[in-house]
Amino acid sequence: MRKPQRLIVASLLGATVLAMAVQSNAQDPQVDAEPTAAAPAAAPLSAAGPVARSTVDRLLLNDATRAGKRIVAVGEHGYAITSDDDGASWQRAVGLRRTMLTSVRFADDQHGWLVGHDGLIAATTDGGSTWKEQRFSPADEEPLLGVFARDASSAIAVGAYGLYLETSDGGATWTDRALAAEGEEDDRHLNAVTAFGGGKLAIVGESGLVKISADNGATWTAATPPYEGSYFGALAIGTDALMIYGLRGQAFVTADAGATWTAAEGSGPVTLLGGGVAADGSVTLVGSAGSVRISRDAGKTFAPLAPAKIAAYSTALPLDATHALLFGEAGTSVLDLAGAVK
Repeated sequence: MRKPQRLIVASLLGATVLAMAVQSNAQDPQVDAEPTAAAPAAAPLSAAGPVARSTVDRLLLNDATRAGKRIVAVGEHGYAITSDDDGASWQRAVGLRRTMLTSVRFADDQHGWLVGHDGLIAATTDGGSTWKEQRFSPADEEPLLGVFARDASSAIAVGAYGLYLETSDGGATWTDRALAAEGEEDDRHLNAVTAFGGGKLAIVGESGLVKISADNGATWTAATPPYEGSYFGALAIGTDALMIYGLRGQAFVTADAGATWTAAEGSGPVTLLGGGVAADGSVTLVGSAGSVRISRDAGKTFAPLAPAKIAAYSTALPLDATHALLFGEAGTSVLDLAGAVK
């Protein structure tokens, strides 16, 4: 345990949704019976099968990604759900505890990892239908907030108080590693890790933290962005560029691995929490208070979009040239990418 006295916003949807998640622990939207002494909240869930639309609409979903053509989303109460029809219907995965899940990524259409609160890490080898727990450490009070799958054998997980874990054996072992330079202490929260620019990696986090690796995570170098607030995510833009985004709508793009940054116009002012890049290169960013914005010039400028629901959104997955699927505190909803507010 690094510094338990500090207040931590362990869900990337921020303080408002964190409070909502704490409250929702007392009322699981699933039809299943509530946890009992014989079946505590930390016990792995075995129930699988279709998830009703009414249930999906009440879920807090913190992250989503593609596993081939399949969509995999994760959120509260240990919900990991999959869709093979672009979000029209959902199935619940098995093998997970009733704990908050925060991030999910795949190396290919079958192999992936998810992470969550209580230091939880789980892996799948069947496209997210079933999960096998690899780590669970509630006593440490260090939630994991981001994960990146290099390939079917190696991955990186990051989280609270500078927690950085990596595996090279498919998750049989996870090694805790310090990213701070020798003799330094840095317990800022690490919120996300992503790949960009042909083999480079980026980690973003609390209080202006941005770290870049040019050697697939073997070594990391601190970059200095022009804003010292927290960053909640990063996206690969084109072949070489990286976009980072976070508090107060701050978003910046670098084409030289963090040496210089350009501010994205029209990206604020509310907190940005996630986003996606479509096949045509357009960038969608989402965040609190129903904020949805689109860029059609590689992240240089953004225009607001009108979502179907006014809610906090955690991420967006492109569906086709004109639609994206949004995830957040009100489950999922389809976004018309052509509906930019003039």
